[in-house]
Amino acid sequence: MTSIPKKEQVFAVAPPGLEPALEAEAAALGLAPRRVEGGVELEGPTGLHQEANLRLRTASRVLLRLGTFRAPDVGALTRGLGELDLSSVWNGQETPRLSVAAHDSRVPTNAVPSAAARAWRLSSVGKAGPLDEEEESEGLTLLLRLEGVECTVSADTSGASLHRRGYRQEIGRAPLRETLAAGILELAGYDGVEPLVDPMCGSGTFLIEGAWKSMRRAPGLERTFAFEHFPRFDAAAWDQRRARARAESLTAPRGSFHGFDINAGALGTARRNARRAGLTLALERRDVKTLDAPVPGLGLVVANPPYGKRVGEGGELPALYRALGATLRRSFQGWRVALLVPDDEALIRELGLKEIKSLRVRNGGLRCRLLMASHFL
Repeated sequence: MTSIPKKEQVFAVAPPGLEPALEAEAAALGLAPRRVEGGVELEGPTGLHQEANLRLRTASRVLLRLGTFRAPDVGALTRGLGELDLSSVWNGQETPRLSVAAHDSRVPTNAVPSAAARAWRLSSVGKAGPLDEEEESEGLTLLLRLEGVECTVSADTSGASLHRRGYRQEIGRAPLRETLAAGILELAGYDGVEPLVDPMCGSGTFLIEGAWKSMRRAPGLERTFAFEHFPRFDAAAWDQRRARARAESLTAPRGSFHGFDINAGALGTARRNARRAGLTLALERRDVKTLDAPVPGLGLVVANPPYGKRVGEGGELPALYRALGATLRRSFQGWRVALLVPDDEALIRELGLKEIKSLRVRNGGLRCRLLMASHFL
């Protein structure tokens, strides 16, 4: 027997390791999240999936739960899919794509597409990869999660990955996803008011995400979403939702934002990205070895220094990390720091920072550590 939710049930996907950041962000928005592995679960009125797509900075994708049923075998899976009401997301004409995730399932994953095709009277269904790895998703994509004898069906409401804000048409040599940058700022306790400094700013992602948070600007205002193609999509209601979010945005950031980089080309990219985001940032070409705090008082230093994978050579990294650590201890005493670095104990020791909180995350598939400290010794 198929179970259909009475309220909208939504799953917001978090970048690997950033579930706590997404939970904190969703709670601050009043969305009452429940943290689970891989993201947070939300429940609320019609349109919740639109609100989540529009406002969540850390989420990489938003899934709308359509129903859960028992699927101990292929026959039960076929019957359950056939009984499921998909009318809110599917017009019955286009060919949906399936992304299948299985854990201890009794149904072989290779049998799922044919079962879905039989259930929906289609000649075939398309195949999608894991949604956390796909940046683009054209047409309707359904996620089938098979866990034990349970099958949960969800619709991807985002389309292109949510890190696609629209402003970053140029990237540096070692790009940092906007969702990861926003999550790091959340975990570091950035309040949108204190000074924010990035000593190795690259294409400016940390600074732009910080400035948008400071302005209370919804990250999804200037992009489109998959839900806009759902059969019951109400364009007028969506326009009103976006208008409310736009009205809540401030005209300028409340804090100050300072980016430095030794690479002039990176600074040019950062300026153009910031211009597309409606911002003017304080950007300056400086070597991290000679950097001083750009403003009096205290604030947050955030950086994604080179890993040796895309930028520079491995032999250069220890000296660079020593220089970064020395600058932080010399010029930023009392500031908080958040550094996204490779999961390499030797490099981390080169920083020479004490009393560091460490969290394992991933950046572009690479294992990394988020290092956070409140002061330097």
